[in-house]
Amino acid sequence: MANFFFDLDGTLTDSREGLFSAFRAGLAAIGAPRLPDLALQEFLGTPLPQIFAAVSPGIGPAPIAGGIAAFRRAYEADGIFQNTLYPGVEPMLDMLRQRGHSAWLVTSKPEPHARRVAALLGLETYLSGIVGAGLDETDTKTDLVARALDLSAADPAGTVMLGDRSYDVIGARENGVRPVGALWGYGSKAELRAAGCELFAASAQEFTDTYVLAATRVPVTIQAHQVSRC
Repeated sequence: MANFFFDLDGTLTDSREGLFSAFRAGLAAIGAPRLPDLALQEFLGTPLPQIFAAVSPGIGPAPIAGGIAAFRRAYEADGIFQNTLYPGVEPMLDMLRQRGHSAWLVTSKPEPHARRVAALLGLETYLSGIVGAGLDETDTKTDLVARALDLSAADPAGTVMLGDRSYDVIGARENGVRPVGALWGYGSKAELRAAGCELFAASAQEFTDTYVLAATRVPVTIQAHQVSRC
């Protein structure tokens, strides 16, 4: 493997505290009831329009736009600063850099926010590029992985996508990229497996040992919608 794509929230960073407060601001703006943390946890990593549609079926474009605006105000004022790197993430990215492999951030978070988080946490020095969603957050993970492949000129068969939610797995598989499930994130192993993930890492250190340090080996060739075991 020569190219590595990484999800952001729940994979490189734990951002739940800042996201929860911003979620509540957005939900209040669309008139939805206040949800407990356990319910909000299910939405981590989910694009905002899908969250609002789930809690308020039949919601129209205008309220969704209002909810996104309220979320964004709360997130930009406070939530964006409540991000912490998971243990082992910085050494993992540094090892990739030392070995000359490319590391791309591929996230459903709006790209301006993703770039700001990367700057705040000092990730920019490790990244070859950042691909995020538009401000309307309608891009699918499949769209974003395809864009990252195009911008990086990466061979899908030589690329790994590390993510913690089903969207990451589906986006990778639909582009012929090999998904690896981050079990320390917001999704469950059952969710990842149901989406077609067969390869997992329990920590960033395990991902480094299993995939980064083995990256000079011959890559496993996969076809779109198929995953092969190492």
